[in-house]
Amino acid sequence: MLYLEKEPFRRAQYTILENGRELEKRLFAYYFMDGPANIVVEEIASYQNVDGGFGNAIEPDFRLPASSPMATSVALQHLVHFDDLPLAKGVISKAIAYLDNTYVSERKGWFAVPRTVNDYPHAPWWGCDEEKEICAIDANWGNPTAEIIGYLTRYREFTNLDVDELISQATRYLESMNTFTSFHEILCFVRLYRLLDEKTAASLRPKLYEAVCTLISKDEEEWRTEYVAKPLDFVTSPEEFFCVDRELIEKNIEFYINELQTHGKIKPTWSKSFYDGEMSRAWDEWVAIITLRVLLILKSFGRILL
Repeated sequence: MLYLEKEPFRRAQYTILENGRELEKRLFAYYFMDGPANIVVEEIASYQNVDGGFGNAIEPDFRLPASSPMATSVALQHLVHFDDLPLAKGVISKAIAYLDNTYVSERKGWFAVPRTVNDYPHAPWWGCDEEKEICAIDANWGNPTAEIIGYLTRYREFTNLDVDELISQATRYLESMNTFTSFHEILCFVRLYRLLDEKTAASLRPKLYEAVCTLISKDEEEWRTEYVAKPLDFVTSPEEFFCVDRELIEKNIEFYINELQTHGKIKPTWSKSFYDGEMSRAWDEWVAIITLRVLLILKSFGRILL
């Protein structure tokens, strides 16, 4: 069995400290160096606006200072791991209030970003159609709506929306899907699934398993060169394998260990050509984010030797 040893781990640490934002540095310190939790929450809160939502490039691919449901969902991905802290509860309650206020009843959900995303540096896929006032991400209802419903489920005490009806809507939508085209949308459903009670989660499981196993690539060369869903995008710990073969999980783990041993980092598989001018720093931020994400997966599988 292959393990990530101390020297390549230290190189990955250097990558995060050299390229990462203060957020990734504090997250690394918390998860790997017994760093304090409060300063992680404080750093996440620095991306929060007075309306309770998050912006300020917490999602590196759009540099919009103003709040958006998408950026708020990114913040909540972290905050759920710290929600026993009083400081985090206050940050979360404001975020949920923002999501209440930006809910679009006609959509039965949220649009990812406002039109004003166009006024700031952004990757092409985040550009908003000026006439339709939506971006390409909005073609898939579940991204980020399904994920947001998960947070409303976890923090029911802070929302005025009908959470049970929203869960039913998400369930109906997933069940109606005959083809799966967006692995990001299914990732949002996976995050919802993990925040539901066991009975409700069980109702999503068959369709979710079908989606995951349809979308993941089994080709190691594609993992290296193409923007595809890898097994460990969905299976982030030994607690939930979905329908993914354990040998494929092991193959993906060893792929990441080999990449870290060779390069000391995990780089994005999408083109760096999108990141010039004012977007150039986003590339380095992604290197740190993805490298940290992989280290956390390896840690959860007990595959780091320190």
